[in-house]
Formats: sequence, C-alpha cells, structure tokens
Amino acid sequence: MKDLNGIEYNLGDFIKDTQRKKIVIFGIGKYGNYIYDILIDNGVEIFAVCDNNKEKLYSQRNNYPVNSLENLKGSLKDYYFIIAIAKIEIIKLIRSQLENFGVKPDRMVIPLPDSKSDFFDGLIMFEPMYCIQAVKEHWKNIRKDCKRIADYFETNGLYSIILFEIDELRGWLDQDLLNSRVVIKKKMKTLDEFTENEVCDAIVVLDEVNYEIIEEELMRKTEVPIISIWDIVRF
Repeated sequence: MKDLNGIEYNLGDFIKDTQRKKIVIFGIGKYGNYIYDILIDNGVEIFAVCDNNKEKLYSQRNNYPVNSLENLKGSLKDYYFIIAIAKIEIIKLIRSQLENFGVKPDRMVIPLPDSKSDFFDGLIMFEPMYCIQAVKEHWKNIRKDCKRIADYFETNGLYSIILFEIDELRGWLDQDLLNSRVVIKKKMKTLDEFTENEVCDAIVVLDEVNYEIIEEELMRKTEVPIISIWDIVRF
C-alpha cells in the first residue's frame, strides 16, 4: 500500500517486485535484523546495509559491512531504501535525510511492524498517518486470510453497534458486516453526536489516534463495551 507520496508500507507487496533493484536496509538494530531475515527468507538479494550510528560503521552485520549514506557506491537515486526503524521520530529524520540526498519517496519503503512481531507495541501510534496505514494493512491481511471480522461481533453477542468513524476508514467496516447479523445502528464523527440514551450492544471507535480520549468520555455516558479498532483486527 502506497501513500500519496508514493511511499510503500507493505513489505510483502514490495518483495513481490524486487528484481533488478538495489536494495539497502537502513537500520541495523533489532528491527533491522528482523527485516533482514524476512527479506532473506523470501529470496530477496540485499545490496547493502547502512546506519547513522558512527560507532557501528564498517562493522559487520549479517555478513555486510555497515556503511554510511555518504560511503554507498554510486548514486543514491538508484537505490531502494527499506527504513528498518520502529520508532516514528527516527523514521521522519531518516526520510528527510534521504530526501536531502536526492532519494525520491517512491524509492523508500517503511515496513509497518506487524502484530506477530515483537515490535508492534504502539511505536507507530504517535503519528496519525502511520497509524492509519497500519490499521489498513492489518485489516487487508485479515481479509486476505479469509477471516470474517463479523465473527468478532457475533461470537461476543454484539449485534447492534454504534460506530465512530474517520474519513480515512469510511465504509471499511460496512463491507465486513454485509450478510452478517450485525447492524450498524448509527454512525458518528464527534462525541457531541452521542447521547446517554443511545441503546446498543457496543460502541466501535475506528479513530485509533484519539481512541483513549473518546473512550474516557464515553465511559462517563454509557456502560456498554467500547471497542478499539485494534480489538477487531487483532482478534
């Protein structure tokens, strides 16, 4: 999945089209090793690894010498950089650094941590753009695995729900509840639209960025379960 700038977030989609690409892993920490293993397991040839930590330069990591950007051979515009960093504040700095070297956004890959790894601990939740991308990726994977999100609600006896929805995820849950026994009773975009006499089995909040704020306010008005999008996509 690419954003409007052309940056790829789905490592699986990138792996499918890696022929004749000069792939550089940026980041040699724990997450970088994790990404390295995924690429090697999928038969992807890695051109080089690099890092900004001067103490690690020229050491060996997975049989590759650790380079700085300045020491990579050739034009950096010809490389594809996989930013193997889990922390959003560092990702943003590296993106700017690469752009200063003339690397276009469509030559950058920012693989989102997945719920099966040890890295998915809210590290990307501080930036709305990455949060929404992560939600979409996990949601897509559930559909690819032929799981029914409706099962989450039906198994828990939640047949009537109120939905807090954001523009970026508008209509996503509707698709998954088609032909199920679950009914979206009402959709809202703001807390002002919710009244204490609303009757439902659960309230679903698709706004993960502001989930805690919304949850705290709703808990003052209702006793029904308040469900985060992550409760659904990680079931």
